[in-house]
Amino acid sequence: MSEDKNFQSALDKAKELESFNFNSDEGFDVQGYYGALEQIAKKNENLKNEEAEAIVEEQAKTMIDPSFVEELNLKRKVVEDFIRKYDPNTKEVQDLELLDVDKLYAVSNYLLNSYIQHVNEARFIFSLTKAEYKFLNKTLLHEIGYNGDEVFNFAELYKNFWEGVQQKVEENKSLESYTFTVNIKMLLILHHLIKEHKVKGITNDFQQFQTVLFKIAGVNKLFNAYSIIIERIKSDRELWGNSLDEVMKVKDPEYMAQIAQQAKDAHEKSGSKNKLLPVTEADISEK
Repeated sequence: MSEDKNFQSALDKAKELESFNFNSDEGFDVQGYYGALEQIAKKNENLKNEEAEAIVEEQAKTMIDPSFVEELNLKRKVVEDFIRKYDPNTKEVQDLELLDVDKLYAVSNYLLNSYIQHVNEARFIFSLTKAEYKFLNKTLLHEIGYNGDEVFNFAELYKNFWEGVQQKVEENKSLESYTFTVNIKMLLILHHLIKEHKVKGITNDFQQFQTVLFKIAGVNKLFNAYSIIIERIKSDRELWGNSLDEVMKVKDPEYMAQIAQQAKDAHEKSGSKNKLLPVTEADISEK
């Protein structure tokens, strides 16, 4: 309850900022306003992440092969477990040599990129009714005009998706609907090619066009949810890397030499005649 009250206070502060008179002599509380905006941004980011997690939890296993979803979950867990295991605040990590830390970075990069690649390779379950197929086939093959760039887009779509769709429909024309698997790139190309297409009036073509666009949007929504999760993990990994840098830089001879030189320069500038003691790791470590 108190959290909601604090957030409402931040919203009120931001609203107040929108009408602040900067021409008056009234003092401007930059820290207070910035703090409110920061709190709102953090809340919005948390809500976005929670929504993405909910979408994946609810839709992934119905729109992607369940075994592939489990592989995605495992790859994500490995990345997150690795970051937790090598917490920069632990003695195990702080005792590592610089070369070993570089190896940690390399491993984290590999694991994260492996997860991202796996998401990009996901094949989504995509179904079309017979009417939707006929509408799309007619639109793609006979009604859309392709410029020099779009010719290559359609060629890629046809080779990697639409040719297989045609073959499956031809194999059994008696079915009322057909189910395929397709990667996000092909669906984005499909959307790109048909989005400017025009149909006249509220006809059957209008209905088919609308439902096809809704189906593409549904897949895109799930893929975007995975993308939001990826961005959060990348952010967590970046924070982990920054913390690791802070812990490890005291072991970097160049950094220690720089600190020592700064201390020497400050000592000479002060005119002190006292002997300057060498800078040690304990001097610059957090208490």
